[in-house]
Amino acid sequence: MTRGARVGRAALLASALLLAASPALDAAAQSSRETERRLERVRKELRDVAAERRRLEGERGAAARELRQVDERVASSSKALAETRARLAEEHAALERLQARRRELDATVATRRTELAALLRAAYTIGDDAALKLMLAQDRVADAGRLLVYHRYLQQQRSERIATLQAEMVELDGIEARIQDRRAALEAAQTEQRAQLAQVEADRQRRAEAMKGLESRFNDRSAREKALGSDARSLERVLAQLREAARRAEAERRAAAAAERARQAREAREARDSGTAATPR
Repeated sequence: MTRGARVGRAALLASALLLAASPALDAAAQSSRETERRLERVRKELRDVAAERRRLEGERGAAARELRQVDERVASSSKALAETRARLAEEHAALERLQARRRELDATVATRRTELAALLRAAYTIGDDAALKLMLAQDRVADAGRLLVYHRYLQQQRSERIATLQAEMVELDGIEARIQDRRAALEAAQTEQRAQLAQVEADRQRRAEAMKGLESRFNDRSAREKALGSDARSLERVLAQLREAARRAEAERRAAAAAERARQAREAREARDSGTAATPR
């Protein structure tokens, strides 16, 4: 192959490299721009999702604190209701004991009244001369006197016992009335506490549902943020590869252009040298 042929072939090769490098550079540049636009969209969505995730995280924390406070109110209301029920049970037991005591007193008073009535009837039957009749009914005056004293003492004792029992019954009536009042107040408090507990439990249920929704949205945004972060890293790697390919293509283009310039300079120099050699001296 002659020198001119070799030079021509090198020129064609350099031109081919330049022609091939230009579309490759354009394609690489286009791919880089598209990848950059996609990366920017992903980054923007990632920023938006991250901001929403942080907002939901704050709302979730506040909702969790409020839910704990409601749990404390539920526990407090349940405790108060349990204490009221216990006090009602105690008052009910006390009332039953009083009523049992009242029945005993009623029976005792009835017995004492029967005994006293019998004594009074006996005294009435004997009449105003009861003392004389009792004395005459005895063989000795001393025995009759003692019997009369005993008779009067028995009447007085039973009358006093009946009065004592009646006073105790009056006192029991007062105690029973106070217990009934306390029971009525406790039952009213129990009704109010039940309503409060139902309201607090309904509030807790509502807040628990809201917390569940926040948790679901937070998890969704967290998963989306993670996926977008992975996409962004993948696009960054692709963009880096495209830029590296563009850099290599640009280097090859510049090398080809430099080779072409060198070839042209060499041809020009050879042409000058050939012209100088052909000129007669």
